[in-house]
Amino acid sequence: MSVSCQNDAPRSVGGSFVMTAWILLLLLFPVPVQSAAPLKVGEVSIISGDIFSPQEIAESQGVLGFIQRAMNNLSIDTRQYVLRKELLFHEGDDFDPALLAETERNLRELGFLNHVSVAAVDTTDGLVDVEVRTTESWTLQSSFAFSRGGNGDTRWSVSLSEKNFLGHGLTLGAGTGADENANFWNFWFRKRRLTAQHLLVGVDYSDRNDGHYRNVFVSRPFYAQTDPWTAQASAWDAQSNSRYYLSHARVTGTDPGQQESLYAKIPTRRKGVQVLFQKRVTAPEAPRIWRVGAGLRITEQDVQVQNQPLYVLSDDRLIDLDPLLGPGQPLARDQGTTVYPFLWIRSLGRDWAKARFVLQYGPTEDIPLNWSFNLFVGPNGPQVGSTTGSGGATWLTEVGVSRWWAVGGGFGTMGASGVWQSGSQENRFHTVGLSAGWVRQRGNENHPWITRVFAEYAQGGNLAPNQALLLGLERGLRTLDFDGRAGDRLARWSIEQGKAIPGEVLGMFRLGAAVFYSGGNAWWGDEDRNLGDARHEVGCGLRLGPTRSGSAQTSRFDMSWALDGSSGPVFTASTRGLF
Repeated sequence: MSVSCQNDAPRSVGGSFVMTAWILLLLLFPVPVQSAAPLKVGEVSIISGDIFSPQEIAESQGVLGFIQRAMNNLSIDTRQYVLRKELLFHEGDDFDPALLAETERNLRELGFLNHVSVAAVDTTDGLVDVEVRTTESWTLQSSFAFSRGGNGDTRWSVSLSEKNFLGHGLTLGAGTGADENANFWNFWFRKRRLTAQHLLVGVDYSDRNDGHYRNVFVSRPFYAQTDPWTAQASAWDAQSNSRYYLSHARVTGTDPGQQESLYAKIPTRRKGVQVLFQKRVTAPEAPRIWRVGAGLRITEQDVQVQNQPLYVLSDDRLIDLDPLLGPGQPLARDQGTTVYPFLWIRSLGRDWAKARFVLQYGPTEDIPLNWSFNLFVGPNGPQVGSTTGSGGATWLTEVGVSRWWAVGGGFGTMGASGVWQSGSQENRFHTVGLSAGWVRQRGNENHPWITRVFAEYAQGGNLAPNQALLLGLERGLRTLDFDGRAGDRLARWSIEQGKAIPGEVLGMFRLGAAVFYSGGNAWWGDEDRNLGDARHEVGCGLRLGPTRSGSAQTSRFDMSWALDGSSGPVFTASTRGLF
């Protein structure tokens, strides 16, 4: 045995040497491996359907069938070139399923298409054929919006708008109405993908009996997450009677424990311009997208307090507001011109979920499942040419963070926002807000039980009267006025149990019913009240969501009662807010 081992040893060493040499040669001069050629996008076909399918019309009788046929005949189909401009891929490109999913989301966001599907349908010879299926929606909208606050004040508007004018993806609209301050009429215009640079342009104009509003902008948005850059320029000019909210504990008040908001209507002129640019700084395929850019915002504000000696407050008292424009007063802080050059940072993820009955009432929704982050920061004091404030350098920071995620059989959401201005005591202010919510559907996916839970808390310091946090019909409590309570602290919450009713009303609306409980309070930190003085209410109502219209906003028609017996029943109709 020992002789055998001695005889085999040289062969073993030689074999190891040869193997080692081969490994070194392979490491130094690797043999190229033939990889499969990437799949390419083949034929891209677009199939558009009418608002109502032939089967739906065949199954409808009488007046309903007549209405459906008339809507199909009157509606102008979206032009093929409009849809093809929205595609993030073209024939011959490398096939990327993520671009198909993003294109589908973008088409839904246009607001004039229903039942959008972008899917691969066939693969031959390395080519993947893609089919884009859409259903037209009724885009000519003659709408009447109405909201009635707890004190009987109303807001209303009547408008006629077309979101897909002659099938060219052009938005035109005009209307008239009244808000809490004035009557108005307005006009608006939007056009996407204009010129070879795919610009988005828009115009807004409103004539009011207390002033006007004019806005114009042109931008090149991030149409796709992989787009390399965005740019925007805008200008605006507004004049109206603005509500400036005051503490009951200060010289303008009479009772520090008073609950209702105290305000004065003051003529205010605001105008400004803004330009910004942002560039993607991560690789196109990176799991998280980071974008960095900069901008410049120049604004001018004139609070016209000195045009009359006395102002009528919301409690019918007459008062001289000139002292509020004195040195160090928050009302005077934004008087003049503000120059704000800023750094802009944005980050977002790539994970999405498709769901229904989350924020809307029936249509397919796209829910982002990653953290989203947005930051603006820069100097805005005399060091860059501003005339606002009480002197001394100031910096302004605006930040927002939000996320949705799948949890507990539904979707949860969380968000945070903040605005800080640093500097001297007179110039310093801040606002911080936190919100959270959860929506769950149970039962049949077409007519589920829907549970909604939302809560919000916000707090500010040294806020100007036009920065007050407001609680009311538009932020949480239906038995209050639109801005029934105000302050630099706010808390509100809501629990709602709803049920979507099977089928569609007239084939055009999804209907549901709900019961709810809500509570909350808003107050100034120096007033003699706190969260313990929260208002509580219960109610029931109907939920109405259009399924064949270019607008997917959910309308809420509610009857509410304040649990302390001070108000109710109060009828409210609204399409604003989450709860």
